Amino acid sequence: MPTEAIPQSGEVLRATQLTKSYAGVHALRAGSLDLRAGEVHALIGENGAGKSTLTKIITGAIAADGGELRIFGNTITHNDPNISRSLGIAAIYQQPSIFPDLSVAENIALALEQGSSGLVVDWKARQTRAKKLLASMGAEIDPQRQARSLSMAEQQIVEIAKAIGAQAKIVLMDEPTALLSDREVTNLFDLIRKLRGDGVSIVYISHRLEEILALADRITVLRDGETVAVCNAADVTQQELIQLMVGRSVASVYPKRVVPVGEIALMVKNLNHPAVGLHGISFEVRRGEILGFAGLVGSGRTELARTLFGLTPADADVFVYGKAVRIRDPRDAIAAGIGYLPEDRRQHGVVLEMPIAQNISMADLDGVSHAGLIDRDKEQQLANRFRDELRIKTPDVNVPAGNLSGGNQQKVALARWLATNPQIMILDEPTQGVDVGSKSEIHELVVELAERGMAIILISSELPEVMGMSDRIAVFHAGTIAGFLTREKFSQERIMTMAFGHAAPDAAAAANCTQGSAA
Repeated sequence: MPTEAIPQSGEVLRATQLTKSYAGVHALRAGSLDLRAGEVHALIGENGAGKSTLTKIITGAIAADGGELRIFGNTITHNDPNISRSLGIAAIYQQPSIFPDLSVAENIALALEQGSSGLVVDWKARQTRAKKLLASMGAEIDPQRQARSLSMAEQQIVEIAKAIGAQAKIVLMDEPTALLSDREVTNLFDLIRKLRGDGVSIVYISHRLEEILALADRITVLRDGETVAVCNAADVTQQELIQLMVGRSVASVYPKRVVPVGEIALMVKNLNHPAVGLHGISFEVRRGEILGFAGLVGSGRTELARTLFGLTPADADVFVYGKAVRIRDPRDAIAAGIGYLPEDRRQHGVVLEMPIAQNISMADLDGVSHAGLIDRDKEQQLANRFRDELRIKTPDVNVPAGNLSGGNQQKVALARWLATNPQIMILDEPTQGVDVGSKSEIHELVVELAERGMAIILISSELPEVMGMSDRIAVFHAGTIAGFLTREKFSQERIMTMAFGHAAPDAAAAANCTQGSAA
């Protein structure tokens, strides 16, 4: 397996020994990357390895402390987003950055019309352009829709459309498939291959190693802020990449457990919420059980989670350990012993400008207060405990949460709700955008919580994860639960058939899929 840089050919970008620190934390120690014309170059590493920092330096979002950056043969001594854009560089970050109160067409126009001096807006041309860009991706999104009405997957599609419309020569994609359905992923891969065929160079960041090996020409591996390897994708295996990323062996299977489930912790009867498309939902989850929610994007999984936590309250019969509760807002949910890790960590999970310690303590202020005042020592102790237990990579819990990588921000959001000692925990895409090492740690933590007696609802778009972690799976279709599966009946074919609104196939028909299921 090669660990030295492969000789350049038709090079369009070279980053050499780039460095960047925040408040004493080394986000990048010696990051290097060379990119050739018309190649898909994957950039991989654990959360905190420096991937996002390296790409932000390339796009001019932040300035490097040291090192050299060359683009199309020219040394870049000063960079900013305008300069980067003028050089033909576009970026698609993991968390979409769109203006919620503008339409889809207006968001796309803002990205493509910067610097325009025209005083008259051609609204029809904007609509037509947006429609064509979205259609090229196989997306059916109305250009006149207000951006705030878009799902996370739809927001990501708009971000990709902006980059395509800018006719960029170099495109950096940070976890572009994290929120997309299988069909949307297939369309995106076809589009990436077309762009590569047209000579566009792509830096592709993903924690999904199967995507990397299927799509990339070469792979650069970062670990602890340093480039540790450059490999031809055809010459390396998933396990070799994992060992390069984490510097240790990581189990590739889901945690094994035998947990006897207890009494019913949460029971929901006949939940209807037409405003968010939910109807006729009834289910229960027991003490010590992990109940998986599977289904297509927009099938109602996240909408139900938000309703149960009081963010979009609805009339329903809800019982917590046999006691009827009324959930009108998140305070009612917290009082009932329900915690919720949201899908969109930047909007709902963490406050980026606030210190890590305050992010962790904010859901349990009573626990760190005395006589109405925050006891900073207690807050520090709480934050340090969860930093160690969840392996949050930071030497100081008083730095802003925004200084952390995406995966470590996810751990901070999880720590906040664990600090409230919930009886029922709703986890919406808990490992989305998380590296293999951190994903394994989160899986082990979820199992540990179940073994302590917590009832867990796990929402995941990754079928191996939802099958590998769950005791039972509720399959969603069109705003309701199409049916439930017990572990012995798990298979990808069965789940997807139900998710599309059809009856589950019999055991014989699903036998081949069952062979590949994660047990």
